[in-house]
Amino acid sequence: VKMASRQLWLLCIGLFLFILEHAATSDPPKKPEEECRLLGKFDLRGYVDAEEAMHVIGGMFPIHFRTILEEDPTSTPPNSPKCEGFNFRGYRWVKAMIHAINDINKRKDILPNITLGYQIYDTCFTMSKTVENSLAFLTGQNETTPVFRCSTGAPLSAIIGAGGSTLSIASSRILGLYYFPQVGYASSSSLLSDKYQFPTYLRTIPSDKVQSRGMADLVHHFGWRWIGTIAADDDYGKYGVKAFKEAVENLYTCIAFSETIPKIYNRGKIKAVVDIVKDTNATVIVVYSSDIDFHPLVEELMISNITGKTWIASEAWVTSALIAKPEYFPLLGGAIGFGIRRGEIPGFQEFLLEVDPNKDSNDMTIEFWQSAFNCTWPGVNISYNTDNRKNVTGHENIIDFSSDKLCTGKEKLGDLNNTYLDVSELRITYNVYKAVYAVANGLDQLRMCETESGPFISGIKLTIPKAGSKRPGEHL
Repeated sequence: VKMASRQLWLLCIGLFLFILEHAATSDPPKKPEEECRLLGKFDLRGYVDAEEAMHVIGGMFPIHFRTILEEDPTSTPPNSPKCEGFNFRGYRWVKAMIHAINDINKRKDILPNITLGYQIYDTCFTMSKTVENSLAFLTGQNETTPVFRCSTGAPLSAIIGAGGSTLSIASSRILGLYYFPQVGYASSSSLLSDKYQFPTYLRTIPSDKVQSRGMADLVHHFGWRWIGTIAADDDYGKYGVKAFKEAVENLYTCIAFSETIPKIYNRGKIKAVVDIVKDTNATVIVVYSSDIDFHPLVEELMISNITGKTWIASEAWVTSALIAKPEYFPLLGGAIGFGIRRGEIPGFQEFLLEVDPNKDSNDMTIEFWQSAFNCTWPGVNISYNTDNRKNVTGHENIIDFSSDKLCTGKEKLGDLNNTYLDVSELRITYNVYKAVYAVANGLDQLRMCETESGPFISGIKLTIPKAGSKRPGEHL
């Protein structure tokens, strides 16, 4: 028996060695031919005017409220998402940037003999489109090769944007890798003040640390003891509420509850927040959220007929036309908040009235006209599933749609009564205007820079970008 077991063992070893030798001498199995292929291209929409420009300023704005969700994204190849819900306020911000660049090009005291152009994209108020925009700025193309800028035209000098704090954080993490200057106009999150993470990010809006300290001082001034907090489920909301809690909590002031508003509409989760607001003994509630994210919660609070609460608003919704509606006054009447400093923009109202779809065939201009006058431009077919969008987003009051009435192009913009033409309280719009001028003045300082005399402490002389630069970092 022992002899048979030994022979069987030797036979197994021999068989293993034979297989091993055969595998070493035989040809390896053929692999499918490897090749580089383009996975897809971005669907970039906006305004570009850079043909005659010597230097280009990029811009990112929420011209739409959201992207269209795919019913089954696993059944089709990945595509760049489409956008819906025209945002008149965001469109006004775009016009503020264009107006500022036009003004600078006419001036002789800033960048004389230097023409600025612009490259403006729609973020749709979503992370995915913002990242697409950022990569497009890096590459100069509507596809991703982020270590090369494939553009022989005017160099990109800086970027204005990207709107909300979460969007600016995402874009700055990409653009900061290559030291692209980025100037925010509406992103107030304190996280963006970290120069280690965001070395090239600047802004024309104060950090939320200032606002949170002001909110805490307000609470202490009135002697409120029992406070609730509600935050959007993003960096802006979470870090804002965190800073407020750190500033407000003491021996006499406590937080009753802390809830979040889901970024993707979910009525069950929103109703759960409403139930907490209804049942709590706290009569003062701080809300750190954008107007777009806060709106579905306001709708549910109105349905539940909740009154008797004092709301402390963050700057993102305290002056918003989406929230400041007469039908919401029983709920939000008496709300207190800290607004962004307002300013005047010379000639801006006249510029807003210059939109003419007959002269400007840009699809964004056409969509603006259709949304503003509730008509269909001849030859354009746009249809919307309003019932589906209500279920997905909860924003039934901001849906744009087309009717059977045809646009003529002769409709009067001056007759409109919407956010686009409201120039009485220019706050974020004024921040956009200041951001463009900040970039222009920075370029002008570089133009006049002399060795050993600044404007940099080291005395090093730098020059403004030259056309034809290949690497993203060369614009510095």
